[in-house]
Amino acid sequence: MFPRFSAVVAGFILTVVGLEVRAEPPREARSEEASETKQESKGSRLIAEARERWLHGNYAEAEERYTAAAAAEPKLAPRAAIGISRCQQSVGNYEAALKAMSAALTASPKDADLLAARGDLLYRLGRWDEAMSDADNAIALREDQLLARWTRARLLRDRGDLEKADQAIRWIVRYYTARNNADNAITDPEELLIVAEAGIENARWHNLSRQFRFILNEVLGDALKAEANFWPAEQLAGEMLLEKYNRPDALDAFDKVLKINPKATEAFVGKGEAALQRYEIKDAEQYATQALQCNPNHPAALRLLAEVELMTGRWAEAERHLNRARRVNPRDEVTLGRLAAVAHLKNQLRLFEELVREVTSFSGKPGIFYYELARCLDDQKRYREAERYYRQASEFRPMLAGPRTGLGMLYLRLGDETQGRDFLAKAFEADPFNVRVSNSLKVLRHLEQYETITTPHYRLRFHPQTDALLATFLAEYLEEVHAELKRQFNYEPPEKILIELFSTHEMFSGRTVGLPDLHTIGACTGYVVAMASPAAKGVRKPFNWGRVIRHELTHVFNLVQTDFLCPHWLTEGLAVRNEQMSRPRDWWVILRERLEQNDLFNLDTIMLGFVRPKSPDEWALAYCQSQLYVEYLIQTYGEDAIRRLLTSYGQGRNHAEALHEACGVKLSEFENGYRRFLEEVIKPYRRPGKPQRSATLTLVELETAQQKEPDNPELTAKLADHRYRRNRFAEAETLCDAVLANHPGHPLATIVKARLLLRARKPAEAQVLLETAIQAHPDDPQLLLALARSFIESGRYAAAAKILEHGRKVAPLDGDWLEQLARIYAVMDDEKAAISVLEEITAADPDELDGRLRLAKAYLAEDRVADAERVARDALRIDVNNERAQTILLQALTKQGQEEEVKKLTRRFSGK
Repeated sequence: MFPRFSAVVAGFILTVVGLEVRAEPPREARSEEASETKQESKGSRLIAEARERWLHGNYAEAEERYTAAAAAEPKLAPRAAIGISRCQQSVGNYEAALKAMSAALTASPKDADLLAARGDLLYRLGRWDEAMSDADNAIALREDQLLARWTRARLLRDRGDLEKADQAIRWIVRYYTARNNADNAITDPEELLIVAEAGIENARWHNLSRQFRFILNEVLGDALKAEANFWPAEQLAGEMLLEKYNRPDALDAFDKVLKINPKATEAFVGKGEAALQRYEIKDAEQYATQALQCNPNHPAALRLLAEVELMTGRWAEAERHLNRARRVNPRDEVTLGRLAAVAHLKNQLRLFEELVREVTSFSGKPGIFYYELARCLDDQKRYREAERYYRQASEFRPMLAGPRTGLGMLYLRLGDETQGRDFLAKAFEADPFNVRVSNSLKVLRHLEQYETITTPHYRLRFHPQTDALLATFLAEYLEEVHAELKRQFNYEPPEKILIELFSTHEMFSGRTVGLPDLHTIGACTGYVVAMASPAAKGVRKPFNWGRVIRHELTHVFNLVQTDFLCPHWLTEGLAVRNEQMSRPRDWWVILRERLEQNDLFNLDTIMLGFVRPKSPDEWALAYCQSQLYVEYLIQTYGEDAIRRLLTSYGQGRNHAEALHEACGVKLSEFENGYRRFLEEVIKPYRRPGKPQRSATLTLVELETAQQKEPDNPELTAKLADHRYRRNRFAEAETLCDAVLANHPGHPLATIVKARLLLRARKPAEAQVLLETAIQAHPDDPQLLLALARSFIESGRYAAAAKILEHGRKVAPLDGDWLEQLARIYAVMDDEKAAISVLEEITAADPDELDGRLRLAKAYLAEDRVADAERVARDALRIDVNNERAQTILLQALTKQGQEEEVKKLTRRFSGK
């Protein structure tokens, strides 16, 4: 059955609106069909078997049967040649595919189907004159040869003769309608696919949005009823749905394709493009790779891989993949538009102009070329140029919604919501079932409920019923941060910046990407910062909006100052630095690990960590290293080096040029100095003793290794740990005792033995065992943690705190010292001792509310009122309605004699 469609598509009407009807006699049955014998011939059986194997991706077997069919029945040679060609095309052997049909045409020059099939392939190889000749000859032989008519229509369209192209497309649509009206419906799935493709184009050109449902459910549905395994129908359905950003149903269709044909290149491309819609770069790359394994010369798969490279800043690699696609079809405007974008990004103006001349030499109205050029530049934040080319695309192809959609989304990113709404409304008229357009217009309607606070440099929009209190604090904070950033960068954006504080995460996501599932809470798109409120519906956990604002405003300053040419590592490093927080523990852990493995990013590869990380750790490492690059720059070359570097990047310099111009250093020297800087930075966090890099063993591998080396204490202790975790306590104890007999105080063996003693309700013996081991290994973090936990369980909190404080000092990354100390000091009611612990916890976790409340209260008790005020204000940046934070802030201000501020905030908190 055809896939179920979402509510977006379900809104279509089932009538055949827009499909024009013309009285036309049905085509007469072909002579071959009329003379079919009741008993299928051997050749026909082979043809049917071959087709079935092709549909399932068994291309070699299919080709063998097509060849055998032609040998068995020479009259079937044209059909067999088309099948052989299709098999070769499926694996990217396009010249072989063309040769197969050309050879068959030598013997059967008047076969209309063969001529049409060759014309279609010639068109897709960019050999337009030959393609048109074959199409015309096929139509002359048989007027209703739909593939030939579709080839002619595409050629007229691509050459820019839109009026004739429109007539050619309408001919196919009318023919389909006439056949239906004459009770002689088309049943051939290949022909129904052509009708669907022509119908889609007709619907796009004439704003016949209701045709899409008819095409999906009726035309393609009939194709699948006629041939259940005809996966090209499912593929086209997926592409239609993906074009409308109906990702779930599109993926469902692509999965159905792959269930039939696991080697369907087109379906992998579709899934990759769906991944790119959500910026899932790693997944997109995987799908592109799978697609190219099936067909290494597939233009769309090569373009998908190129787009992955573009999004990671690897322009040369993107150009290489696009040139491979260009060699297959040198007249594909999609490929050429993206190549032109790469040339523009690389500042290769001569190549860019050559590409423009090339396209205009064969196309009078290259709207697709300019649309793809604009879209790629838009993705790279080259907004000024993208706007220009979107407009050119719209002028050449005014019937297409894509350029208007692009312009509308671009203006929203730049904060011009009036123009954005106008263009999106026009795009919606042309394509009301585009999810992204519909969502963006929904967001704009939602924003009509919002109020605006205007400050000297900002326009802050907020929902008055949910975020009025937060907005008053945020408006003041924006100007405070603005002054800091202006001083830091010696620059400020020339126009007011739009800040939109959303009451629901769904609306924030829709404002940012036009889709509902963006996995973040703040985003900068140029002159706009969008942020979900910490209390917004859909936000799982309150967060520090002050940190988010500092981060995103840094991006605004950097991007506007450099005309969006600031590299990702620099703006992220500066943004993290401006969050004014300590590096989280997990950042230090991954940095230490990758330093030990000599596997760090450099300036040429760090972008991959942001957009194509191999793991979440790599994503964290990219942020960590970016921040440390900034710290190294400032420490080595001074704070003004950042300003000089931003200026250099803004002038289009690459890394080597910018560093030489701003810092007077070669890139290699800079990277070497940075590596030495990291070695110094990580020194306090080095592992106690020599780093152990033993491979992780499975249980079977561990058992085998221990049997070979029964006297190896490490292997035996690890096996004891495995046995304990699987409740095989007697075996675990035997193994522990064997290790400890020869290696007293062995850390892991001691810990497992202590667990066994605790299980046997012998806590005193367990503590003695651990204390004895610690005498031999005083800085082993696992022993320290085990002893501390033992003390906690027996209520010896002061002793546990002493152990944990030691562990915190000697192995800060190798235990949850801070978390345990915070709990112990709370139980001991020793908030004075907790201050340093809470300071470290909150410095590394900007969203930790309870820790800030405890710290502010402790400061107040110690009469550190300025510190209490600072931390209470920070707590309010997580939860502006928190009464404890409000009370502490007012108390701290009162103690400082700030009576006017107390009155102002008291009125604000009371809602007056």
